Amino acid sequence: MKRQRSIRNAAAIGAAVLITAMLLLPLRAAAAEPVRFAIQAWPGVTVKTEVARQLLESMGYATELQELEPQFVYQGIRSDDVDVSLGAWMPAHKDMVQPLLDDGVARQHAANLEGAIQGLAVPAYTYEAGIKRVEDLVENGDQFGKEIFAIGAGAAMTRAFQDAVDEDYMDLGDWTVTPSSTAGMLSQVDRATGREEHIVFHGWKPHWMDVRFDIRFLEADPQGRLAGMETTVYTIVADGWPDKNPQASRFLEQFRVPLEAQSLWIDGFSRKDRDPQKVARDWIEDNLDVVEQWAEGIESANGGSGIEAIRSEYGG
Repeated sequence: MKRQRSIRNAAAIGAAVLITAMLLLPLRAAAAEPVRFAIQAWPGVTVKTEVARQLLESMGYATELQELEPQFVYQGIRSDDVDVSLGAWMPAHKDMVQPLLDDGVARQHAANLEGAIQGLAVPAYTYEAGIKRVEDLVENGDQFGKEIFAIGAGAAMTRAFQDAVDEDYMDLGDWTVTPSSTAGMLSQVDRATGREEHIVFHGWKPHWMDVRFDIRFLEADPQGRLAGMETTVYTIVADGWPDKNPQASRFLEQFRVPLEAQSLWIDGFSRKDRDPQKVARDWIEDNLDVVEQWAEGIESANGGSGIEAIRSEYGG
């Protein structure tokens, strides 16, 4: 009798384990689905996403990556082909992002980069000489040849500069805007700073120009059209994705990039022409103290410590 009872108990336990395993299979299958990142073809977003992707992979979470034009990144979220974008520059992308938020198909998950800025910029020695506002620029126009160097004619800030000149905004009517490529514009900055000449140009950071040159941004003008325009970059995720991927979701919520780090990433990838995977890996190995903050409390895919899995991969 005892032997029969033991056999029945073992069978019951085995059945229970089998049922539990079968119930857990869908959850495990869902957890195994890759995190589908989409990136705009911009150096900062490229390396930033590569850093996040490598860290998730080291914790056992599969990822996929596709490069798309900005509008298609957000269309991909709407069509359920994209889970995550780390490149939502706000307010510049508001027209593309807000409809997704309003329709409930996406969430503004976290601010991954704060303090980004663009607008009229000058060398540090020019700023220290007293050229700190657009008014100062206009009053000392002859020192700049009354010329603003900018990037391509179709760029939003280049158009803003040209509109200001056309409208004589802040007495800029007799100035000239000289559009060029980013590299062409920065070659002019390189030439001017090498001679300690005054120059005003379209600056932004994070960017390698902030690493290569000692620059300052002019203070915001009254209408906020030309200078001192700060922006925040958000992580946008598909609605419902965080609930299905709580650990990866929490990691991306804590993934907040120092401004200086992204400038260094862009410098390595864009100016020094290094492979983004190598740029990302080298930075992670050298900055595990920052990575620990991002991975705090995160479990790896097998239920272990996320940061321990990262240390195992990156030698920390």
